[in-house]
Amino acid sequence: MKNTPRFIRKTMMAVAATLVIAPFAAQAADVDISIGSCPVGCTAYTWSAGIADVINRNVKGVRMTAEETKGYVVNIKLLQKGELEASMATSLSAYEAYTGTGNFKDGEKGQIMSWMAITPVAMHVITLADSPVKSLADLKGKRIGMGQPGGTSMLDADAFMETLGLKADTDFKPFRVGLANMASMLADGNLDAFLWNGSVPLPPVTKLTAQRDIRLIAIPDDVFKTHNAAFPPYFRLDIPGKIYKGADEATASFGLANGMVIQKKIPDELVYNMTKAIFENLDKLKGVHPAFGKVNKDNVLNGFGAPVHPGALKYYREIGVTGIEEFVKRTSK
Repeated sequence: MKNTPRFIRKTMMAVAATLVIAPFAAQAADVDISIGSCPVGCTAYTWSAGIADVINRNVKGVRMTAEETKGYVVNIKLLQKGELEASMATSLSAYEAYTGTGNFKDGEKGQIMSWMAITPVAMHVITLADSPVKSLADLKGKRIGMGQPGGTSMLDADAFMETLGLKADTDFKPFRVGLANMASMLADGNLDAFLWNGSVPLPPVTKLTAQRDIRLIAIPDDVFKTHNAAFPPYFRLDIPGKIYKGADEATASFGLANGMVIQKKIPDELVYNMTKAIFENLDKLKGVHPAFGKVNKDNVLNGFGAPVHPGALKYYREIGVTGIEEFVKRTSK
């Protein structure tokens, strides 16, 4: 039973004589669900902790734990190994995991399904207000924070620097560390700028603005068009003004859809109940992070290209999620 997912394993030990029905008995016993996020301090960890609290309070017999991980890429691989049951992911990684392509081409197809979109993630190019870095061209020759290995933000940063024609260790010095460390390093003068693709607002950046004045570097239309031609999943997105102290005007950027994915093998009824609990407690979750205040039946599947889990689908049909049948038709091809 070593490789059996936790939500089945506990029931199997209790009902060994009826092994064939173990998955359906899971809800009769306590169920352990781990949801992968990112390093503590990242937005996805805050989201995961909030969701875990809501589910633990509202879904009988479930113990959900928010797991600190090295990021979204690692999350998907842990899901594929059965070491997580759910995780935060971008729409790009969700699609690649389901189709067995890109970074997840070695994984089993069809096992990681869409669950819920929360908010888009926006590419942040951040420096200090008194820095000589005033445009993307000024990144050349500088010390640049790129995000930690195993996270999708680092892959996004690598792809963007490729678009800019800047090679690591040749045209700039990369520092591959997490968001909180990059913010501290920028404040201390150990970085000239850093890149991070994450949900607005980024808590470590908000904290940074209490210590230092920052500058957000805009991404011009021509640069985005070149980037989008090479990497179609990205879409145009602005970072709103006044989100961060000192950045009063909207900053042109790009992003990906950001949300949750879940293993296909999790029982439909359990996923239905968890989805219902989340949706019925969005007001409480908004107090955890403002992104939850924007989740509704019009956007809960925005950006996803992989099919939604049948348990979540049942609930979305009940509440009349906008375009649900078109989504099912499009993702079942």
